[in-house]
Amino acid sequence: MSDLQMWLALLGAALVAGIFVFSRIQEYRHRRLANQVLPEHDEDVLLQGAPTSARSEPKFQHSEEDAASLVEIPGPDPAVEFTVLLQGDHTVSGAELWQALITSAISTRNIRWAGQEMIGGQWFSVDGPTDHRFAVLAGMLQLSSRRGPLNQTQIALFSDEMREISRQLQVSPQVGDAAIALKASESLDQFCAKVDVLIGVNVIFPEGVTLPARRLRQAAEAEGLLLGDDGVFHVMDARHRDRFTLAHRDGQPFLDNDLDVTPISGLTLLLDVPRVDDALTALHDMFSLAGRLSQDLGGRVVDDNGAALGVRQLAVIEKQLSGLLQQMEQQKIPAGSALALRLFSN
Repeated sequence: MSDLQMWLALLGAALVAGIFVFSRIQEYRHRRLANQVLPEHDEDVLLQGAPTSARSEPKFQHSEEDAASLVEIPGPDPAVEFTVLLQGDHTVSGAELWQALITSAISTRNIRWAGQEMIGGQWFSVDGPTDHRFAVLAGMLQLSSRRGPLNQTQIALFSDEMREISRQLQVSPQVGDAAIALKASESLDQFCAKVDVLIGVNVIFPEGVTLPARRLRQAAEAEGLLLGDDGVFHVMDARHRDRFTLAHRDGQPFLDNDLDVTPISGLTLLLDVPRVDDALTALHDMFSLAGRLSQDLGGRVVDDNGAALGVRQLAVIEKQLSGLLQQMEQQKIPAGSALALRLFSN
């Protein structure tokens, strides 16, 4: 290889890396903006804070050995949560807590509940009514999500809500330090913004040539993809969680009927990196699928700027992705972990 060829190769790799980083930043900004202006569709049903007249009494079902179903979890983490502890001179059951939550005007989202044993000090998830009794209850409010960091108003509202819950349970609230939580929230959100990457690969068809949706559906289903209610094809893992998705390049949904013959000029495969626990393998699988679809349907694999994507570009992206995943590990937020799924949610 001549010096000129070597420099051209290095320049090409640097260009792909630059495009990848720029696309990552732009995607994060667009996603954050969308989360700020679009209505919420994923509120916690239990904690919506519906008007009192519209509430119905909860129906609790208890097992004979309720404690056997308890799941031990990590306790409050000030790096990712603002915590209010509820404690008195008596124990409180999960059922009593859930009754108080249902009958209170709770509007705050992204709350994790845990109960601490009197003996041993272990923390257990309280995600439903249980007869098991706890010495301490902890309401933990997530410091950041894709909607942005917590602000002072949200912390104040949550603290007031927890004081109301403690009044109903006849226990005392121990409210965390709001100033410390705000600082931690900004720091956490800055890190999450840095690693919140959505990798896209496009399959486009020659100008003037379009593909009937029915033909694409046949090809996608032959690859084992599932069409979701959102009008997007999903590649799922063994736990029925998304590994990556396949969608219209223009954002239009695929219709779940054989009459959908809408022409398609391009496809986009997307990998939501922080929410996938095998992102590197998923990246290779996504590129492979894009290659097979392009061959089967007569298209080309390109990036968002129309530049061809191949083995060399995949290697550059893989190197960047490895570094990003390592950063998440060092921050103790592994991609695809329960914590990552919470932080990188809407």
